[in-house]
Amino acid sequence: MRPEHHDAQPTPEEWAERHDGLFTHDVARAAGLSRQQISRRRTSGRARGIRRGVSAIGGAPSTRRQALRAVTLTTPSDVVLSHEAAAWLLGAPCPADDLINVVVPPHRVVRVPGVRAHRSATLEDGDVTSRSGIRCTSPLRTVIDLSGRLTVAELGKLVDHFLRQRLLRLEDLRGRVSRTRPAPGRSVRALQQVLRDRIPGYDPGESELEGRLARIIARAGLPSPAQQHRVSYGATRYRIDFAWPDRKLYLEGNGFGWHQLSSDLDNDATRQNELVLDGWRPIELTWRMTDDYIETTLRRFLARV
Repeated sequence: MRPEHHDAQPTPEEWAERHDGLFTHDVARAAGLSRQQISRRRTSGRARGIRRGVSAIGGAPSTRRQALRAVTLTTPSDVVLSHEAAAWLLGAPCPADDLINVVVPPHRVVRVPGVRAHRSATLEDGDVTSRSGIRCTSPLRTVIDLSGRLTVAELGKLVDHFLRQRLLRLEDLRGRVSRTRPAPGRSVRALQQVLRDRIPGYDPGESELEGRLARIIARAGLPSPAQQHRVSYGATRYRIDFAWPDRKLYLEGNGFGWHQLSSDLDNDATRQNELVLDGWRPIELTWRMTDDYIETTLRRFLARV
């Protein structure tokens, strides 16, 4: 990138380097280009039109983030990406939507092709954040907004993702839900169900199955395990996903993910051998087992030791 001077306006190319290949026509005009010059760039292929007043440098790849940024560049600054668009920007798993959703103030009217606007007078402090310079709703607000569009399982997966990334605290979500009222596109009932499955102290673990097992254990009222329990044998330290140290019982193994390398499988086998030799009993459960089977199996093991 060519150096910029404080007294000089960046060229469209310089500006685009920091904005996913996009530049606004205001930026181009500030750099000295006329409307005709901007138009000639588009007809010659040096730029391509993306949205009204927004173009992409020719050759810049089309990406989802570029499409989202283009919406923010063509709408007023108080328009914020929301729902699935915000979840994607925040790195969360979420079903895609054909339209890009935004939250706007009550007085704002936004009519942009491919964009669905949601008027809201309840944006609280902390409800807006940004990723790569793109304004979007915060993790907490995104969960609230998507509560009426996702299944309880999908909503729970979204919450667990934000918990794992330390972008959300259950206490904050509980407080927000307690003062949230039903509204179009919002389900307080779904939010309450997600919270019922995640009692205080809930740890989603490092995978979806860990989170599911933690919820089953809590819902069944079984003795609480230590999560991410650490044991040492000589200079080697191991971490156990669920452990009942007083019973020398642990829950680990087949279901928590896929072994990407043969060394992963070797390490898991070595760890299990060390634990068993030390008197630990392993429990193996997989994702495809039913909740009832998992609960019954855990009860049997806990009753035996």
